[in-house]
Amino acid sequence: MALIVAGTGTDVGKTLASALIMARHKDAAIKYIKPVQTGEVSDRETVQGLAGLAAEVVHSDIYNFKTAASPHFAAELEHSEINPQYLLRELQGKGNALIIELAGGLMVPLNRSYTNLDLIRELREPVVLVASTELGTINHSVLSHAALLSAGAENCGFIFVGKPGPLREDNIRTVLHMTGARLVGDLLLPDSKLSPAALQQLAIEFDRGGALLQYLQ
Repeated sequence: MALIVAGTGTDVGKTLASALIMARHKDAAIKYIKPVQTGEVSDRETVQGLAGLAAEVVHSDIYNFKTAASPHFAAELEHSEINPQYLLRELQGKGNALIIELAGGLMVPLNRSYTNLDLIRELREPVVLVASTELGTINHSVLSHAALLSAGAENCGFIFVGKPGPLREDNIRTVLHMTGARLVGDLLLPDSKLSPAALQQLAIEFDRGGALLQYLQ
């Protein structure tokens, strides 16, 4: 099986969460892919560096566009368009035990008529939702959970990412209460940039019960 890492929005910590999963289960023959990459910063390279992964564990992007924008628009700027069927075939050809990190939130358009949620629906793989702990996360998280359920997708649970603050604990508690979803992990970010050594140390205590690993076997 594959596990889809989806976000409740953009810049909520999907890449950090993906790196955490990969670092924790480094010995389980899991591979990573960011099928659609936009912008100059490579999330694939970030995950590889933070988790300390060998090159063969990280697949190349299927689509890569220079502009940091929604995939549909970034593609159009390069006179291109994402082909959903090609995307599906490529992903399904990567085998099992695969972490698939999506670009942005669930309703982000990959082209003018096809969204990340459509891709999730067609892949028929379980999803872990990554959410911020900042102001606004309750609305974004609950709506994203509802969207997954309406699409017939399985939400394996939430990974929350953010810095310390007065809203953090209540936001997490409220989202879990309102959705009935499971807490998979809680990544507390340091004030400075998260280093590979720090992330790999955090990974030791992450998913101790193998809640995510069961979806990758």
